[in-house]
Amino acid sequence: MANPTMSMIHGMLYGKGLHVGKLDNLGRVIATLTGKHADRIPFMGPQIHDHAMHITKVPARKYYWDAELLVDVHLAVNRWYRFDSDSIIADAYNFEVEALGAQFIYSDTAMPTVDTNHPLIKNKSDLDKLGPLDVTKARIPMASELAGIVTEKISGPFGQGFFCSPFSMICQAMGYPKAVRAIMRDKVFAQELFDYVENDVIFPFMKSQKAYGAKASAGADAWACFPNLPPDLVEEWVVPSAKRLADRCKKELKMTVAAGLAAADYCEEDPEKFDKEMMFSCWETASKTMFIDVAFSGMGRTQDWNMEWLQEFALSHGKGNKKLPIFGSLNGRFMRDSSPDVIVDKIREWINIMGRGGGLLFFIGNVPSDTPSVNIHTAVESVHKIGYYPIAGDLQSIIIDTPDFLPFDEWLKGQPEEEIILKAREWKPEEKKVFA
Repeated sequence: MANPTMSMIHGMLYGKGLHVGKLDNLGRVIATLTGKHADRIPFMGPQIHDHAMHITKVPARKYYWDAELLVDVHLAVNRWYRFDSDSIIADAYNFEVEALGAQFIYSDTAMPTVDTNHPLIKNKSDLDKLGPLDVTKARIPMASELAGIVTEKISGPFGQGFFCSPFSMICQAMGYPKAVRAIMRDKVFAQELFDYVENDVIFPFMKSQKAYGAKASAGADAWACFPNLPPDLVEEWVVPSAKRLADRCKKELKMTVAAGLAAADYCEEDPEKFDKEMMFSCWETASKTMFIDVAFSGMGRTQDWNMEWLQEFALSHGKGNKKLPIFGSLNGRFMRDSSPDVIVDKIREWINIMGRGGGLLFFIGNVPSDTPSVNIHTAVESVHKIGYYPIAGDLQSIIIDTPDFLPFDEWLKGQPEEEIILKAREWKPEEKKVFA
């Protein structure tokens, strides 16, 4: 295995124009993030937990309670798809509220999900009954162990833990309508909610992750996307909350903690309502909670965006005449429901608009469990071939055939994760009621 520090240094030098030696995956990502471009456009590992479980055929009631299994499943599936980075993210919105006592729905084939019919906080008085997070309860120990394992095994900026950011956790605990009503009409109560979540829930969770070896943790905040929250409310509530958490964790834990990830992500569903000015406002606000300086597209209906706008934003908001790196996210439903040819055409379009001058990284916002594997293999193959620098003048001249790939079970033979995956398939819970 290459030395991570040397890979990162190699990537930074390559991005600055010193094209010596062959980049590895980490170096390729770092070259794109810190310099002009790498040898080719990277395809980063996406959020893939349910899909990876589906591909490997391991039971949900084992997978979502076993940190080692969850990591190995991700590593194997990421390598099978030939992603250029490893992103290992579990059901990051559920750990804390589950441990606080929220009712959950458990399944043999999908991640645990909060039961929205029975919210944890129904009335203001319920907040006083909760008490601080007990880090020994529910799956908090698993999530803390997971953060430590990922820190150990994943090099570079993606080796970190995950948690649920404050606004999204409030939504998980009381429902989105009541959460929005609080921040708009009852700001005293809303601040009490944020203070409780930051100090009595997330901070103890960060201490637990730190004890398992995590050096950094990222807070998912999809409930704070646009139009759920307009940028002004993200600025008023999410950005200050993220700063408070980051400052306290840095001071008291010597730990890098970034909350608010995906806040202000532009997720308008109606293309007729797409608005360039609002998109720019969302991207500017989103950048205030990012742990790296990028132009970010995430969960939105990106297949219908005018990507000239995202390219313009990246060019106009970079520092020192340098374009901001662009995270070009292929929409999960688009990846599931489109034909391989349509996916290839979209990748050609994006590379033509955003990739020629460098600074473009591809990923998938979140991979639905039933996404056809051929679609993902085709997307990775297309980015790797079409996105090779210098970018070809005529991208249509680069023919992308449906890639040949071994079925996962055939590919798995002899891989380091084979034993733990095969053993997990045979696992049966002794007492199913444990999970209900």
